[in-house]
Amino acid sequence: MREKAPKGTVHFIGIGGSGMSGLAELALHLDYHVQGSDLKASSMLHRLGELGADIFTAHTADAIQNASSVVYSSAIGSENIEFLEAQRRGLPLLHRSDFLAQLMANKTAITVAGTHGKSTTSAMITHVLDDLGMSPWAAIGGDMLRYQSPARIGQGPLFVAEADESDGSFLKYRPFIGVLTNVELDHLDYFKTADRLEAAFATYLTHIDPDGRAVIGWDHPLSRKIGSAYKGPRLTFGTILGSEVRAFDICSEQGRTRFSAVVERDRIECLLPAVGRHNVQNALCTLAVVRALGLDVRRAAQSLGEFAGVARRMAPVYHQHGIRIFDDYAHNPGKVAACVKTLKETWPEATLHVVYQPHRYSRLETMYDAMLDALHAADYVYIVPVYSAGETTSEDFSPGRLAQDLARRFPIKTFPCEELTDAAVSVLRYLSSPAVVLTVGAGDVGRVAYQLKDALHETPSRQGAP
Repeated sequence: MREKAPKGTVHFIGIGGSGMSGLAELALHLDYHVQGSDLKASSMLHRLGELGADIFTAHTADAIQNASSVVYSSAIGSENIEFLEAQRRGLPLLHRSDFLAQLMANKTAITVAGTHGKSTTSAMITHVLDDLGMSPWAAIGGDMLRYQSPARIGQGPLFVAEADESDGSFLKYRPFIGVLTNVELDHLDYFKTADRLEAAFATYLTHIDPDGRAVIGWDHPLSRKIGSAYKGPRLTFGTILGSEVRAFDICSEQGRTRFSAVVERDRIECLLPAVGRHNVQNALCTLAVVRALGLDVRRAAQSLGEFAGVARRMAPVYHQHGIRIFDDYAHNPGKVAACVKTLKETWPEATLHVVYQPHRYSRLETMYDAMLDALHAADYVYIVPVYSAGETTSEDFSPGRLAQDLARRFPIKTFPCEELTDAAVSVLRYLSSPAVVLTVGAGDVGRVAYQLKDALHETPSRQGAP
């Protein structure tokens, strides 16, 4: 039986992460007393402090002395001093997914699972439901720019949540609407085999309320395979024939995308303030959820035209003098490839510079070739050290090795960079208009985008650069 957090003082270990901070914010509004710890100060911690949380900028045993329960994520190891102290004191220890499930227990849950697109799709669904007057609750893995938070405090019965498959915890949810965006190989450090990954997503669908519906991406072979075997009510979306919510006449230009959609039998015109076919997929999924809930899809399509996006999801950082800079959180092969391909297709005349920060040694150990292949559409690639997220490895995943292997595969100019500042200097050396720069990775590589922005403001003209 899942342990519940009593309505007392809940302590969040690692409260500064987007997923944890969103839960903390929701807890504050649901009359929990909230406290939490993280290793360094941040704007998110400051925000939570202003909302009433007690914040500690260190992990210590004393930090949990007033706690009645403790919430942790898979990023927190069992050797963490606060985790150990909670065990010693016999406090309820809840994984973040258990706490989220508790918050959703009396709501109509809409969970968004899939290898990529979860955060943006969850944010789109939240945005549209808000505009349709449903006042949804939401908890996602990134800051929704409309709300400047990974959480939305609602008044209605609907609760939109990102369902993270990386540690298998998405199987704890019991949604009314269960979304499966796509399935590609990832997180093999946890699942070990492709068969076990597929089986987990298939199990996720079986947890959907019998009176609810599955919403399934039909363009991706694995999600289509899993969805085809699902026996419950479903609604499919994509661009291929057979999709019940289908897009056609897709046209992206200058940062926007137009397309037509057939939602079962209704034809709708859509305009997105974003580029890329992956964002069309996110929009189709949103329209499918709206139809599954019996709401107005035409009004939903109009709402999509005002979608503000999610922090670090193809975030525009700079655009002047024929040079554009974007920053994105993408870190698995499908996400990275989608970002690189989208920018190349949208601005084909521009030179594409990609500053790439690999994320986790385990992902490189299990998906090395796929990670390199994801960069093949770039013209210049600058590789910075792996953002390890606490992992170690005995293999050589240095920037030098990755740059060398990438250059051997594709006609790409590659540059190993031992520091983020080295990457900024290297990009500036080769940057000339027209150009697009993408900083990509789940670590701190986004700092490079802003270093470049500052440098370009100081010396704006790049015409005639080598």
